[in-house]
Parts: sequence; C-alpha cells; structure tokens
Amino acid sequence: MRRKGETGAVADRDGDRDTDTDTGTAGGAAARARGRGRPDLARRPFPAVAAGTPAAQRQALADLRGWAERGAEDAIDWYLRDKRAKRTASRLLQGLAILLAVAGTALPLGAAATGSAGQGWGYVLLAAAAGCKGFDHFFGLSAAWMRDIEAAHTLRFELSAVQLEWAADVLRAGPAGQNPPDVPLEPAEVERQLALIGRLAAAVRGQVERETATWQAEFGAATRQLHEQAGLPGPQRAPGA
Repeated sequence: MRRKGETGAVADRDGDRDTDTDTGTAGGAAARARGRGRPDLARRPFPAVAAGTPAAQRQALADLRGWAERGAEDAIDWYLRDKRAKRTASRLLQGLAILLAVAGTALPLGAAATGSAGQGWGYVLLAAAAGCKGFDHFFGLSAAWMRDIEAAHTLRFELSAVQLEWAADVLRAGPAGQNPPDVPLEPAEVERQLALIGRLAAAVRGQVERETATWQAEFGAATRQLHEQAGLPGPQRAPGA
C-alpha cells in the first residue's frame, strides 16, 4: 500500500468546559484561527480536485481530508460557543427562579408572623419564578445546552476515530508505503481514504440535521403548548388544507 499523509489526533475533553479542540492536521492552528468567530455553521469552500498526475492525486486527497476535518472542527467550535451562551442563560434563569420562589414563600410567612402587610407580594414573586421557568422551557435553553454538549462530544469522537484510522493505515504501510510522488496510488488505498473523508463529512452533516430537527420539534411543541395554555388562536389553515 502506498501512502503519503500526515497523522492527527483530537484531545478528548469534558464538553462542559470552556475548551476548544486540538488537532494535528497540517496547518491546523491556522485553520482553527480562521474557524473561530464564524457567525454560523457556514459551509467551507469545496477544494479544487485534480488527478492529472500522481502528485496532484495525493494533493487532492490531502485537500479533501483537510476540508472534512476543518468542517468538523468548525462544527465542534460552534457547538461549544453556543453551549456557553445557553449555559449562562439557563443557569441565570434557574438561579433567579430559585431565589424568587424562596422569597415568594418566605415573604408571606414573615408578613403573617409580624402582622404586617405585603403578603400579596409573595404571589408576585412566585409568578416571576414561574415566568423564569417558563421562559427557559419555551426557548429550550437548558435542553439546547445539553444538546450542544452531546453534539460536540459526538463530533469529537467521530473526528478522532477517522484520524486514528488514517494514522493506522500510515503506520501499517511502514517505510514501504512512502513512495515517490510520481508513483500512482493503488485504487484500494484511494477508496479507503475517500471512504474516511466521506464518513467524516456525513457525520457532521447528519449531526447538524438531527440537532436542527430536534430543535424545530421542541420549539413547535412549546409554541403549541403556549397557545393552548394562553387560549390563543392557533395557526390558521387554508380551506381544504
């Protein structure tokens, strides 16, 4: 088997920590610097592919691998950034709900014990506590926080698995696999490399699609529940729809 490539690894860390992934791909540091700050899961430009010569074939495979890995890194970084925002908002709302609930319970008791007025404020505080919980539930902040952690862990695992399989092929080839760039790659080797690249790209796409579908379902359910509880009219349907 002929092989000319580089190995990479991703350090597995707790997805609930404010850390980014470390990769060992060529130009990985520059790719991470470019990936950070991307406003959304924007698609990276697909690399130009040419196989007129064995060297061009090797370069095309390397470019495709880098494109797939940087796409996975972008998705992981995005989910980690989104997770931090959702975590902060969720903890803030949960903390406020607890404080307001305790105050709303203690205020009437204190007013009754001292014989003073102001018991009605307890209901106001309890209503505010329920509002914090309802806000968190309607916008799905806590649920989205957990989904972001799960998505980042899943993509980290898949990226690490693909990189390890690629490295294993390089090590199995040994010195005999380091052929000059003017020697064509074996078809079986090309197929294995393309399969790994396609597997990583499909994992990223599938994870994003699943998370988006889950968010849409949860948001739709919360909206219907809000309409039912508030007695609001539901979405109007055209006659015959």
